[in-house]
Amino acid sequence: MTKICVGIFAGGKSSEREVSLQSAKVVFDSLDTLVYDKFVVDISSWPWQVKNNQGIIGEIDMNSCAIKSTGQKLDVAFLAVHGTPAEDGKLQGYLDLMGIPYSACSVLASATTFDKDTTKALLRDLNVPMAKSLLFTHKNQKSLEDVNRELTYPVFVKPNKNGSSYGVSKVKSASEFEEALALAYTYDDEVLVEEFIDGRELACGIIEDAGELICFPITEISTENEFFDYEAKYLGKSKEVTPAALSDEQVKRCHDWTKQIFRHLKLSGAVRVDYFLKNDTFFLLEVNTIPGLSAASILPQQAQAHGWSLQTLFDKIIQNALKKANNLSTE
Repeated sequence: MTKICVGIFAGGKSSEREVSLQSAKVVFDSLDTLVYDKFVVDISSWPWQVKNNQGIIGEIDMNSCAIKSTGQKLDVAFLAVHGTPAEDGKLQGYLDLMGIPYSACSVLASATTFDKDTTKALLRDLNVPMAKSLLFTHKNQKSLEDVNRELTYPVFVKPNKNGSSYGVSKVKSASEFEEALALAYTYDDEVLVEEFIDGRELACGIIEDAGELICFPITEISTENEFFDYEAKYLGKSKEVTPAALSDEQVKRCHDWTKQIFRHLKLSGAVRVDYFLKNDTFFLLEVNTIPGLSAASILPQQAQAHGWSLQTLFDKIIQNALKKANNLSTE
């Protein structure tokens, strides 16, 4: 049997580089060596370095997306790059030009969901409950007075296009706002100011498998920190329970919302949709199109609670990417 050559893309120059490299290692270690020739493609520097379990073995030929030292062209790209340039679709554009199937959402779906304000605008057509918010840019002249007039404290101040809770602040009063705004602006040129929903924080993973949408058991997240920030996500400062203590009806409702969001935003691959549950209403928090896959990450926990090993999860993601590309080529 000819092995499938898979490049696990990781790294990058965003604030999420280290998390990405952790995710890539989990994927690399989990893939079956009898099925795959597997490599990590680290895009943190130029040219992109290719690594296996022995270390760096070469670099990517950008004109062919082949490994220079071996001549192997990648059959499929597994995207484990969190933040730019994958969650915003830039990397997918290159892979499309090279004719390489990939595991994540399309250029368009990735770009729109990476922009939190655009995602909210698109989902208003579905009447998805969401927190009230204001978008700040350097040009639109929004001010603290707008926040005081239109929103209720506490509010979250966050980069509009970023992940892993970098640059996010929970602001309890007007006196804290300007400092939080300045921090968020160091990560992005747009800042979303959003009312805090005082509810249970929940995460629902979803994967498209052979044309069927499968929702994983829902995870409830609690933390000793002010919110589910970087420390809580990756440094053990949180408690995650899968499956969450929800009624069957609540689980069905959350799964239904997640499937509607997946279809409406034209998503693909494995995705995580986060919510707050308040007064029995699910409020959308965010859509994560390349969820963390490290040992501390939620989606792998959910897949295992669903009865899948990590090998099964990653194999399905890759096979679905290949199948989708094959379907496109025969249409």
